[in-house]
Amino acid sequence: MTEPLPASDARVNGLSIAALVIGVVSIFFNPYLLVSVVAIVLGIIALVRARAAGDQRTYRLIAILGIVAGAVGAVLVIVSNTISAVS
Repeated sequence: MTEPLPASDARVNGLSIAALVIGVVSIFFNPYLLVSVVAIVLGIIALVRARAAGDQRTYRLIAILGIVAGAVGAVLVIVSNTISAVS
């Protein structure tokens, strides 16, 4: 059997996964950059907590991927709005 994660690991894991999921959602649905901002903020919080909790490379990687996905969603919204404003 596997041992349950300590409370701090579970919070970091949950925030990291939430940042990644919301970041991926922001690529497809992102009104007013709101979803991207939420993904980036959650990713930063998860990254800080993962560093404070010790060597948790998996959680840090997931948090970084959430930040990157949120940033990609933001860039896509900005580019699409710029293109539609020019046309």
